[in-house]
Amino acid sequence: MRIKPESLNSQLTHQLEALYFIFGAEFLLIEQSLSDINAAAKQAGFDEKTSFEIDGNFDWGLITAEIANTSLFSPKRIIECRLKTGKIGVKGSKALTAIASNVPSDILLIISTAKLDLAQQKSKWFKTLEQHGGVIQHWEITRDHLVGWISNHMAGVGLESNQEVAQSIAFCTEGNLLASMQEIQKLKMTYPDGKINTQEFLTQAQEQSQYTVYGLIDAALFGDTAQISKIYNTLLNDTAMPILLSSSLYREIKSIINMSIEIHQGGEINAILQTHRVWNKRKPIMANILKRHSYQRLQKLLLSLGRIDRSIKGADNLNVVDELHTLLLNLAGKNQWTQ
Repeated sequence: MRIKPESLNSQLTHQLEALYFIFGAEFLLIEQSLSDINAAAKQAGFDEKTSFEIDGNFDWGLITAEIANTSLFSPKRIIECRLKTGKIGVKGSKALTAIASNVPSDILLIISTAKLDLAQQKSKWFKTLEQHGGVIQHWEITRDHLVGWISNHMAGVGLESNQEVAQSIAFCTEGNLLASMQEIQKLKMTYPDGKINTQEFLTQAQEQSQYTVYGLIDAALFGDTAQISKIYNTLLNDTAMPILLSSSLYREIKSIINMSIEIHQGGEINAILQTHRVWNKRKPIMANILKRHSYQRLQKLLLSLGRIDRSIKGADNLNVVDELHTLLLNLAGKNQWTQ
């Protein structure tokens, strides 16, 4: 049985399956589902747990023996299996199929692993897990779906629906689900009744994010060179800054290039911004940057960023700190390259 991640808690309150299999691209979300299942199992009287880390050399007989081993202290036990990979081999496939087909009533079998390809999801062992228990797949939270995920998570902890707040959290924590969850937890502590003071939150968020990589990129998109230099200098002591800034700039510029191509093909800018799910507060910024830079100049920025990235990895010899600063100024449109 397939269970949607957002439906898991509801399912757990009604019935505890004999086994659960959690897999996907987002480690943090897998851990969250495991935590929810373990909590529900504890309430149902499963007080003892044995865990196995399973690789290609694992002896599956250990699990069979553990299932057969009657506990003197707890009549209900959890057996948790963490697969290092979905490629478990012929022996692993046969063993897991046999184990999953005959889970005793006093055992809860919990299995987890990372992302699986389509062939692995069509395997006999996978189908057996799906037939005898609950299968939860966690998809990668892409930029397009991050706001929706944050909104759902806010609702899950009792916060009212607030698109502006969700968009602000997404922008400030993009690519870091743990940071997003922490911001939501802070919100719940600040507004325990669930009613968020939007203006108060946005003002605080703007102050907090002003001197971050994301605030730096915003300054470049705005064309504010003075703010670029001010923020950049405050971030220089962070050794991780060049890596985070480079990757964040790549996502931003790549997205702008895709929109620029559509404009070049005759698309209407407001429709394009809507199609790319640009948040309302950022639409004027994006419209401005698309007017400021041609497709060719944006491509040149991306090529320059590629060489910076190679230098960060030691494959080129640019002065990364200086080059990133120069690229930001070029993005701001105030420091033109020689054409």
